[in-house]
Amino acid sequence: MIPYYNCTRTDASGITVEVFQTMESVPDHRHTFQEFVLITKGSCIHQYKDISMPLIPGDVFLVPPHQEHAYVIETPVCMYNCQFYPEQMPGWWDTQFGSLLSNLAEPETGNPISPADLNRQHIIHLSPPEAERLQSMMDTMLLEQTEQGFGFQQVKQDYLNLILIAISRARQSQFALLPGGENPRREIVAAAQQFIEEHLAEHIDFSAYARLQNVSPGHFRAIFKSATGLPPVEYINRLRIIRAIEYLKDESLPMSDVSAAVGIYDANYFSRLFRKIIGYSPREFRNQMQQAP
Repeated sequence: MIPYYNCTRTDASGITVEVFQTMESVPDHRHTFQEFVLITKGSCIHQYKDISMPLIPGDVFLVPPHQEHAYVIETPVCMYNCQFYPEQMPGWWDTQFGSLLSNLAEPETGNPISPADLNRQHIIHLSPPEAERLQSMMDTMLLEQTEQGFGFQQVKQDYLNLILIAISRARQSQFALLPGGENPRREIVAAAQQFIEEHLAEHIDFSAYARLQNVSPGHFRAIFKSATGLPPVEYINRLRIIRAIEYLKDESLPMSDVSAAVGIYDANYFSRLFRKIIGYSPREFRNQMQQAP
């Protein structure tokens, strides 16, 4: 039987913020509260809606009540977790934010095919400045929760509102339609995703690829970002690092072979990119995996 989790601790605000730094997996579970999660360092696998998705820093997502999900954690990961009960909010809150929660819990259309896609589990990938702002707001909520000074419940509610608005704006920005209301040409994006999957270990010239598809490079970048939430270069960098994590599990592979296997032939650049995205160098990440229980 899948266990139900309740908030580990709560107060009159109906909101709990926690920071988890762990190497222990979290088995299948459900909970009675709304939850959103921000990954700030490391990587893990989120299992939700029969899909296993790799998560990396900057990923944020909402899990509604009563939904079964789990985390597979093989290396250190740091995640900020906010749990809240909408029914404990003021009467006006549901009018203002109820539909926003529903929208954030619904996937974008487009039937993405790649495991690196962000919208297969309603995941939004924040830019580093966006993720830092969100983390800072959650740190403030955590401080208010700990110190419980005058009006702390109201401060937590206000910051929760700001965070939900920020996430919603990021989602709208990432998956915006093209100017003039034109729908993205999903077939071009799906073909590009398949091409990236098949040629990940090679140099990909997206301008040349776009011309082969009879679209301008600028138009191709626009429709790709509108469908996936990322420009093509950021998309392929994300996919390469996610794939590199799998190769790093093979301790016999030299670091140069790992980077070459994902299409990066400069080992120093690979190390910088890996650290920028994951928060650890590839060598540190592999060492952490070796030390995992």
